[in-house]
Amino acid sequence: MERKFSVDELRRRLEPALRPAEPPTVEEVLEQVSRHGVLRGPVDWVFQAWMLYVEYATQEIMKTFRLSEEERSQLLDFRDTMKRLLLEAWMQVKEKLTTLYKAVAEGTYRVEGNRLYAPDGTWMYVRGDFIPNVPIHGVIVRTRFPDVLKLPREKLELLQLGWRASDEGNEYSRPFMRTTQPWQVFAWTAARYGELRVRIVSANLTREGVSVEVVIKAKSWRQRWSKDEAIDLVRNHFERGERAPLLTMWLGDGKTRRGKVLHGKYEVRISAKEPWRLGLVASTYEALVATGREAFERLGESAGVYGVLLNLLRAHKWIDVKLATDDGFRAAFKLKARKRSIDVLREAYRQNCVETPTGQSPHAEDRQRRGAVVVAGVVMSLHLVSGRGGSLLAERYTRDVGRALAIADRLESAGLGRT
Repeated sequence: MERKFSVDELRRRLEPALRPAEPPTVEEVLEQVSRHGVLRGPVDWVFQAWMLYVEYATQEIMKTFRLSEEERSQLLDFRDTMKRLLLEAWMQVKEKLTTLYKAVAEGTYRVEGNRLYAPDGTWMYVRGDFIPNVPIHGVIVRTRFPDVLKLPREKLELLQLGWRASDEGNEYSRPFMRTTQPWQVFAWTAARYGELRVRIVSANLTREGVSVEVVIKAKSWRQRWSKDEAIDLVRNHFERGERAPLLTMWLGDGKTRRGKVLHGKYEVRISAKEPWRLGLVASTYEALVATGREAFERLGESAGVYGVLLNLLRAHKWIDVKLATDDGFRAAFKLKARKRSIDVLREAYRQNCVETPTGQSPHAEDRQRRGAVVVAGVVMSLHLVSGRGGSLLAERYTRDVGRALAIADRLESAGLGRT
């Protein structure tokens, strides 16, 4: 049964979409892409984040791949075209969201079918079972993308096959891609280089703000396979030991479970309407194609030069392949990703209170207690925590958040507490 549209839920999504935001940094953008693939946030943040990513990807491609002057010119023109379209879409979406939010807040909206209208006629889609979205009109252009991979046609077609078996569509015998993930724009166009028609079609309202939906049509290529044919061919190649089509199919419809990968459980799962076509049926719409670390190793090996591109794009699914196959990369990732409880507490405290007091010794008003030790100027209690190993734990308890953070700062300044 279709879920009923809720105006309260819509209001809760419109508010973060219009929240003021600082301009994004490259580090923030790459963090989102490498973790989630999608960029989400306030409208003033997310469109700038897309533009920043387009600039970053362009520069990295030019530094990494050998391109002729004509190819460099095409790539720079693609960059400029994308940034111009994103700017135009940004202005249109912000104006529409502002108008729609005012109508919702004041109760002057009306709903007709799957559309919600403001008094001036501005509208958006609000179908209950789908993410509400604001259509973007007239943001469309033709451009070109160069051949950066320089692969033989038969190798390139293996990559194209996997995309066709997953996210790639067919429009008047031409391949097209619809995506909210900026890395996919570059990963897919590299396999379908040449003349393109690019449209920015909608802004989807998520709980974190908005995401941007882009549609790209490859005018230089004709579609060779139906969806079912492509899926069957991916399976046939897989059974013969060729993994490249499975790689790009997984980049499209693969299910990512980074937590399981980090804990040593390796499964190549793909969303599919008919999962039996690909392998074991894991669920109603999910196929379990392969298991084990070797399965990911074979995927990584099949990428070749395409893996170089995926690496610089910080594609989140490619990062999962690296986490499964590269012990050093996985160890470094875990170390970087671990956010300690004290860091979370410090961040929350400083957002809502004054800076942590550091000038006064946090134990200045304390009296030396029996059984206590002084560590870096902090009075702490010493406890035996392991009967076998004789381990000793020095701890300090306080109910005052500010004092707790001051103690943590003092210990860390002495080189303690960072693990």
